[in-house]
Amino acid sequence: MLAQAAIGPADATMAAGGSAAVSTGAAAASERLRRADEQPRRGGKKAVLLSLLLPGAGEMSLGARGRATGFFIAEGAIWTHFVWFQVAGHLRKDNYIEQAQLHAGVGVSSADDTYWKLLGQYQTSQGTGPTAYEEALRREARDNFPSDPAAQDAYVAERLPSGDRAWSWSSADAQTSYRATRESSRRAFDRSKYSIAAAIANRLLSAIDTQIVRGRSGERHSAREVPGIPLLLLADTAPDGSGRLYLTRSF
Repeated sequence: MLAQAAIGPADATMAAGGSAAVSTGAAAASERLRRADEQPRRGGKKAVLLSLLLPGAGEMSLGARGRATGFFIAEGAIWTHFVWFQVAGHLRKDNYIEQAQLHAGVGVSSADDTYWKLLGQYQTSQGTGPTAYEEALRREARDNFPSDPAAQDAYVAERLPSGDRAWSWSSADAQTSYRATRESSRRAFDRSKYSIAAAIANRLLSAIDTQIVRGRSGERHSAREVPGIPLLLLADTAPDGSGRLYLTRSF
């Protein structure tokens, strides 16, 4: 709705001076609007970086506390999941190593995963027969060096566990229990790895969400009335050269 006030020709000089003030006010308002438009852009970049570091922090910086809380809770659940299965995996690993020491005569507690896997596959490390790891090594040696017995012996001697690393299971049931515990430990470690993927996804989702929040904030900002232009000066010129000036106010 516009309200208008007519100004006669005698007031033209005064109105002309007022027009300069209006122009100055309009320029100032335009500058305020430009700065206000730049602020969300700067805040948007900062929010993305914060979200990549900690999901929810970007939303918090934009004032969206409710959305930030959701990402904080999700992040906490993800890392709780990770710690839970890492601890479970290590406890079960300690368990199957202890089983190997008690029931297979293993004298070490630290070795690569291939070694612990072999304990579950072969009843004994040395000897002959299908349940002996030494027999499997000799078959490989014959395949690799079919006409060189010395090379075959060297191949077996280099790879055959001995001393504290040698093993012989006391029973098939003990070995079966060992395999089950080791598999349970492996599954726990695998599940903990899912948390890493979930943490990455949570960061990407939070970064995207900050742009949604920033976009909505920008829309609300554009919809607000910009102060600083209370009066508009309009001119109306007649064919005979006379004219009038109008001051209008929007409200």
